[in-house]
Amino acid sequence: MPPMAFKIVGLRQSLYLLITALCSILLLTGMVNAESEVSSATPEAPPVSPEVTIKEEAEGIPLITSKSGRTVLLFPSGDFYPPYIADPRTPRFGIQWMIYSKTTIPDTGNSRFGLEAGGSFGIVSVHPADQTNQGWQLSIKGGFDAQFDIYHSEDNIGWDGIYGLLLTTAQDHGFAYKLSMNHDSSHVGDEYEARTGRQRIGYTREEIAAGISWSINNYWRAYAEAGWGYHLGNENLQKPGRLEFGLEYESTKSLWEGRAGWYTALDISSMQERDWRVDTSFQMGFVFRSGERTWRLGIERCDGPPPIGEFFQYTESYIALGLWIDI
Repeated sequence: MPPMAFKIVGLRQSLYLLITALCSILLLTGMVNAESEVSSATPEAPPVSPEVTIKEEAEGIPLITSKSGRTVLLFPSGDFYPPYIADPRTPRFGIQWMIYSKTTIPDTGNSRFGLEAGGSFGIVSVHPADQTNQGWQLSIKGGFDAQFDIYHSEDNIGWDGIYGLLLTTAQDHGFAYKLSMNHDSSHVGDEYEARTGRQRIGYTREEIAAGISWSINNYWRAYAEAGWGYHLGNENLQKPGRLEFGLEYESTKSLWEGRAGWYTALDISSMQERDWRVDTSFQMGFVFRSGERTWRLGIERCDGPPPIGEFFQYTESYIALGLWIDI
């Protein structure tokens, strides 16, 4: 293996170990605080209240709460840092009917289906017992994103596999922060490859990214994120830099006796490998909440690269009717 390959593998292993260590520290900190308080209690005097409480919530999620006011929650639902609504690359469940006003991928039609599956799943979170909206959380994410050409018998044009680790935190004044490691591996659809002879360019992107989110009030949210690719599958075509910004509005108490509402979201991104072109995605529609899940039925308007990384050099425009589910 060449020296550069050793460096890349070593860097990736170090980053994964770093985030895994942070997870362990968060978990052990809550456990140690709880144990120290238990050991300091006088054995002869029965405690007025238990020093450590372990209980099972309705969802079957164990809670470890110490008298210091710190709670360790295993496999939490939700996150301190919500996903970006209008970002086409956000792992989520969804289906779209897409009508293109501008197509540049060779030998493709202007009507396609988009299929998405995935999301973010909490591993452990630590927060004050009386402030569940503040604290730290470690999560994993995974997703699948594919496009199918209706004009050509719904042939698969291509698909991306996405996974990563996220460390998020929320503090006072509506601010939340994110540090993540992202992996995106892109592939050309077998049917499209057989029909056109298009071969893979080897698009793979592994990056580390940092983001900040600001909940301005109960309705508005703004965010910004920067990413740097530390391993690129095709270094002749791909470049490391990535920037992203967004603004969202959501009202979930205006319809259906407060159980539904409407939303609008704008996402703006720019990548070095696309010569820093400004790409936009806009969504608007209705939002419904059911437990920890959020359902969105709306219209999406995009002008930028296809969500399939293998075709990142192309710029297309479409409007879509979609149903999305955040879990």
